[in-house]
Amino acid sequence: MKICMIQSKKLNSIRNIFIQVFDPEVTVKKKHLLQILERGFKDSETSKLPLRKEAVILANSLSMCECPRIEFLQQKYKDEKNYSLEHELFRHGILLITKVFLGQSVQACEQDSINQANYPMVNSVFVPRKYILNSVMGQRNCDCSARQYKWFVFDHDLVLPEYIVEFEYITVVKARSLFSSFNNVILEESKKNSEGSVLSQDLKFDDEVIKMDPRIKPRPKLISLDDKTILSLAKTSIYSHIVNLNLHGNSLSKLRDLSKLTGLRKLSISFNEFTCLDDVYHLYNLEYLDASHNHVITLEGFRGLMKLKHLDLSWNQLKKSGDEISMLCKHTTSLLTLDIRHNPWQKPATLRLSVIGRLKTLTHLDGLFISEEEATAAMKFITGTKITQLSLLRHSGTKEERPRILSIWPSAKILTQISKSGPHLHLSGNWYLKITALNLDGQHLFEITNLEKLENLKWASFSNNSLTKMEGLESCVNLEELTLDGNCISKIEGISKLTKLTRLSINNNLLTGLEKHTFDNLLHLHFLSLENNRITSLSGLQKAITLTELYISNNYIALNQEIYNLKGLCNLVILDLYGNIIVWNQENYRLFVIFHLPELKALDGISIEPPETECAKDLFGGRLTSDMIAERHGHSNFTQMQELNWTSSSIRTVDLIPVDQFRNVCNVNLQNNNLTSFSGLIYLPNVKVLCLNYNHIESIMPRVKPQTHLTNRQLLYQKVPSSGYGQQGTSKINRDTTSSENLLPIMHSLEVLHLGYNGICNLIQLQLNRLRNLKFLFLQGNEISQIEGLDSLAVLQELVVDHNRIRAFNDSAFAKPSSLLALHLEENRLRELSKLQPLVKLEKLFLGYNKIQIPV
Repeated sequence: MKICMIQSKKLNSIRNIFIQVFDPEVTVKKKHLLQILERGFKDSETSKLPLRKEAVILANSLSMCECPRIEFLQQKYKDEKNYSLEHELFRHGILLITKVFLGQSVQACEQDSINQANYPMVNSVFVPRKYILNSVMGQRNCDCSARQYKWFVFDHDLVLPEYIVEFEYITVVKARSLFSSFNNVILEESKKNSEGSVLSQDLKFDDEVIKMDPRIKPRPKLISLDDKTILSLAKTSIYSHIVNLNLHGNSLSKLRDLSKLTGLRKLSISFNEFTCLDDVYHLYNLEYLDASHNHVITLEGFRGLMKLKHLDLSWNQLKKSGDEISMLCKHTTSLLTLDIRHNPWQKPATLRLSVIGRLKTLTHLDGLFISEEEATAAMKFITGTKITQLSLLRHSGTKEERPRILSIWPSAKILTQISKSGPHLHLSGNWYLKITALNLDGQHLFEITNLEKLENLKWASFSNNSLTKMEGLESCVNLEELTLDGNCISKIEGISKLTKLTRLSINNNLLTGLEKHTFDNLLHLHFLSLENNRITSLSGLQKAITLTELYISNNYIALNQEIYNLKGLCNLVILDLYGNIIVWNQENYRLFVIFHLPELKALDGISIEPPETECAKDLFGGRLTSDMIAERHGHSNFTQMQELNWTSSSIRTVDLIPVDQFRNVCNVNLQNNNLTSFSGLIYLPNVKVLCLNYNHIESIMPRVKPQTHLTNRQLLYQKVPSSGYGQQGTSKINRDTTSSENLLPIMHSLEVLHLGYNGICNLIQLQLNRLRNLKFLFLQGNEISQIEGLDSLAVLQELVVDHNRIRAFNDSAFAKPSSLLALHLEENRLRELSKLQPLVKLEKLFLGYNKIQIPV
């Protein structure tokens, strides 16, 4: 047997992508395709016809797969007159894309049939297109025909089916896609199968795999830099030789030990955790810096890079365009290329013109070339962003009094519309002093300047500019109304000398807080609007005692205690907090605010009616809350508290949330309040001493009002205890005693309890048996007539029941052996001392002011 071993190293690649050649005489069944995808190629599927014995037939050309099919269809339907190439069978086809490992390959010899026996030493055989005699394929002279082959792979495991591809030959008239019908077949098959079938489960699993996020192979990251790491990255031992340093994709937040890299020209720190770029200031020779994909929020500290030509700051958190551009103007005088895309800029509409107009050396911005026309427009734009004499003349007014006009516009805008100062003002030497109103809204200002001579300015508006600071107004001491809406201001400052200011509006800015002494000198301020900012605290408003209107909607106020900062504003009648977190976080928010700010007339745009005020008093009156404690102590760090002292405050309930914050409280004094139960005190885990004298305690737990009405007998017994129905009441007490003893213990740390002068008449209802570790119990000054319900207090050492109504002890009073050491019974109605025998450990007994006639 002669074997042509003409090998081709070019074709014998490790992996190849080929198309399976289907037999044109056999219809491609959808089920068969799915089985191939699922199980691969089998001998039984590839050896039914000649030239398929033991081999999977593949091709690297679409025409070599399709031409035999089209020729077969033409021969089959050549007698049908109405059957054309536009028929669906001609126009649509299916391909099976495979990934193949060819292994040892040879070109087939013409005289030998292709099977494993004739080619025992190879894995695959190929036939060039020019040797395949086929009338349909014919001979073509295109460049690619010389590279087209048909392959025969003997080892089926080397062929891996990858994709099914549907295609359509586009003709003048389009037909329905075969793929839709193919999908319908698959869908019907899956519906026929149960949900637990192998096919449906595998298809479902395939969908889940396709939707999975790509798995990126982790690589070691640098958390910090040191000398050894830098030299290792640069692959050198001399610092001055390092000109290019790539720190991309680490977890760096600081750049240390770079001061030695005096020759560094290119630095990449993209995809790290930097929030500022202070650490690059000493790299004086740096020309290229990539700081993209970080968390940079400011360029403050970015200085000394006079040779820098390329700077990439895209995908960061820069917001204040005015401040950042100013930093670049001062410290990057040679900059040619700048990329600042994908940052949350405050004024994105005018950002490009602002940057081009101020950084005059730039040639490219955000990947785009800067043309001469664009540079000219930017210079013109920048010229208009400065306050000049001409702009003052155009946008000012000279009215002495504000007209009585009903309008939501700022006074400055109204007055400049009514009386515009004309060019004649500059003729007189003191024309500055005549200006009383100034409206510079929408002038793209970056700073307020040249207002030193406007001593009589009363109304000013600088809305919708790019201001970052409230500077330049110090000389305008007569200013009464100031509007700074729609800027980039992050801090209220520079207004301490504006003592005549009555209205201040700084809406839509970047304010995050209010400094404590900001409003100390503004003794005439009655209107303040700070809407749409990022303010989290109202503590800076405590001294703004003249405020009558406060608009602070759509901020970040979340805590209840912030409302306490407004309690000193006695003149406040209108408050708008709508859109803050507190509105939906605080249950009964509206009533909470109304209760703590009783002078309010309108809240969040809705007037406050008298029924609301009464409802607020009923709901929040007499509640001891965490917010009240925080207000008194000036902080909410309750974990350091050991004592809670809140006497004579009309407290009705205790609601301390979260309870875990009060875990170190061991002494509680709530004397002289209106408590009827222990309320929320039972949840304090470490209380040892509890003083509740002079309250109205009825029970440890709040009593549940009975759902049924009392019977006539019960009503009679309550009115006349000496009636014949007293025995029924006693049995009821016995049942209460049994149920009380079965209740779970609470307040395990409590040792001392003061309940004097509470009007207590029934100890069983108190449920004192639940306080199993109680050692000292003080019940003086009540209306107790029987000592009962104390059987479970096994460690009780001292009991004080002076000044009560005890006449005698019943059988259950001291039935169990007791650890009692001291018993105080002064000022009662005792006539005898029987039934004290179980008190075997008693050391002290106080019996003064009783009516004892029989000696012990």
